[in-house]
Amino acid sequence: MQTKNEETLPTESGHSDALLSAIENYGQTLLGTLRTQMDQRRPIEERWVTDMRNYMSKYKADVYAKAKENHQSSVYVGYTRSKTDAWVAQMTDMLFPADDKNYGIQPTPIPDLEKVVNSDPGMETDEAVQAKRIMDEAVQRARAMESQIDDQLLECDYSGEARWMLHYAGVLGTGIIRGPVVEVSISSKWEEQEGIGWAATQVKKMVPAARCVMPWDFVPDMSATCLDDSEYTFERAYVTKKDLIGMLRDETKERENIKKLIRREPTATHAQQSDVMGYVNQLRTMTGLQPTYKEKRYELWTYHGPVPIDVLYEAGVVDENDDNYGMEVEGVIVMAGDGTVISVNLNPFDTQDLPYSIYTCEPDVSCLFGYGIPYLCRDAQDILNMSWRGMIDNGVTTIGDQIVVNKSVLQPADGSWDFAPNKVWKTLDKSSATANFEANKAFGVFSFQSRQTEFSNMIGMAKAFMDEESGLPMISQGEQGQVTPTLGGMSMLMNAANAVRRRQVKEFDDDITKPLIQRFYAWNMQFNDSSEIKGDMNIVARGTSALLVKEMQTAQIIEMMDRFSAHPHLAPAFDWYNGLESLVKSMSLGVQTMLKPKSEYDQIIQQQQEQAQQQPQDPSVMKAQMDMQLQQMKFEHEKQMEQFKANNDMQLEQVKAQVNMSSQQLKNKELMMRFEAEQVKLQQQAELKLYELAQKDKWNTEKLVTEIKKLRSQQRLDAEKFAAEMKMKTQPMPYAENNFGMD
Repeated sequence: MQTKNEETLPTESGHSDALLSAIENYGQTLLGTLRTQMDQRRPIEERWVTDMRNYMSKYKADVYAKAKENHQSSVYVGYTRSKTDAWVAQMTDMLFPADDKNYGIQPTPIPDLEKVVNSDPGMETDEAVQAKRIMDEAVQRARAMESQIDDQLLECDYSGEARWMLHYAGVLGTGIIRGPVVEVSISSKWEEQEGIGWAATQVKKMVPAARCVMPWDFVPDMSATCLDDSEYTFERAYVTKKDLIGMLRDETKERENIKKLIRREPTATHAQQSDVMGYVNQLRTMTGLQPTYKEKRYELWTYHGPVPIDVLYEAGVVDENDDNYGMEVEGVIVMAGDGTVISVNLNPFDTQDLPYSIYTCEPDVSCLFGYGIPYLCRDAQDILNMSWRGMIDNGVTTIGDQIVVNKSVLQPADGSWDFAPNKVWKTLDKSSATANFEANKAFGVFSFQSRQTEFSNMIGMAKAFMDEESGLPMISQGEQGQVTPTLGGMSMLMNAANAVRRRQVKEFDDDITKPLIQRFYAWNMQFNDSSEIKGDMNIVARGTSALLVKEMQTAQIIEMMDRFSAHPHLAPAFDWYNGLESLVKSMSLGVQTMLKPKSEYDQIIQQQQEQAQQQPQDPSVMKAQMDMQLQQMKFEHEKQMEQFKANNDMQLEQVKAQVNMSSQQLKNKELMMRFEAEQVKLQQQAELKLYELAQKDKWNTEKLVTEIKKLRSQQRLDAEKFAAEMKMKTQPMPYAENNFGMD
């Protein structure tokens, strides 16, 4: 391959021929590897074509031709499409809720921030204080990093790309997303200039993005069973001549190769003409359009994998190093489908990771590509189609009787053998005696047996099989069926129906969310200039947090708020704002439109507390505080009564143990103990009535305390009176006055 660009081929350096030979030869080597992997992928492509037909409710062309020739039905029951769309909708609703995201970023348990946390080396700092300071700084930076990645994913419409990826995973069994892809973001900034007025200035910025990749355009190392085992990957893209001309704006060494591609026919750059026509052309064929999508588009392939060091050196992306001769380095090469290389670069990531994440609806342990819903229920779909077509054909056959006419006996008066009401027929026998007998034998009426019931049973069984094989029972699609209509029963059934879906969501977290966000985190750590987001962090996938039945979650949150929000000890343990936010999310009302931000809410609460300290308290607030005080007093009183009773029982046991006391003294002592216990019981009942009366009549605290003191004083007098009477009836005995714990 020759070129006239002196900058690309510095002939004075003596590397001109070596540069062309190394890059061109390696391009042909990659092209051979690509074609080999595409041949190995062909059975999967044929399976994809069948799955696409089932999803779009289309037979092969020969099926329609044969049905038309035999005058048979060719209808297709689109049950596979509804099952696939239901799976995609459920996964999208769980993984990408409207008011939340399916990931989070938090610092590691022991963040490594010694180099970024400022501290005075000459000042002795307590280890606990320093650890808290490091953790607070780590949390702040993790939140900043999470906000940065949120903004980047929002700008590239990650949720939309992920929905397309889930669509391909449902239909073809494999969804692929690439990220971060570095793109140029162009924004307009308006500024006022002297003598001109307001003018727009374009600002270019390099931003990371995530893009969905069609499975048809992704060719990995087919010997690998997972992406981590794949040595390399190829990704195809179709570009127009305008796109190639746009590439000439960049000053690269491969400009001449791009110019040669522009002068060639687009179809000459296609790596393999028998590529099942590609995904778009298959869709165009099924919908009756001409498969001309690729005819005017150039085919480019992006290779990620090991590249020989001499190729990278000759391309000018690494320095010459004799010690590394024969080694391979992770690189990125863009080439046309004929092996013409137009770009050679190193892998931009220090981690050397592949920029792809693959998710499969049903994994295949022997291959990177998985199985979709159409493949899982294809046999049941075939049975459903055959049963429905047979039912229609049988109905057409049995809708009328079969009539046999003996032309030697009768002939129509009008000469037409078509049947019609009030039609006149003539007998050919001239004898009047046998004319009536021959006319009765001239027609024979026969009926075929209807098989509608049998076909209907087969259709029902096929639908039941499809429900089981696809893992999508009717209850998970919103149809109740034969189940209990109560909220608890429906919740349990929905939880059971979502058992398989929970596994699939967890697989999405492991295969897509964690690796993708980890790569965005690595990109920001390596290329972002902001130091406020750098730190030691972990990626947390939260796709499974949306799997609870929303009705059950709503009821549980409301019950918890009603039960614990006014509890004096447990209420401070809850974050009620986050609880209310979870409640609004479970009701799908929209957090951003219904609730104020947390910072604004905290500011309002602080202002209310400051105003409450400066102004007299509201009567309703005072009543709430008084009710809380009364509950606390009641709790303390019950505790004292229980303590007194326990002490009384212990004293009684000690008295019984004293064997030197007389029986009369023991009898008197037991009588006194019983009296005291009865007094305690009466006092407790009376004070409980006072508490109820205070709450009913809205007493203040002072009045309640006064009434309790009166009650205790009266009971003390009764106890002293009873003790005096006991002394008069019996001999004096040593007795220590007991105030019954009422002081």
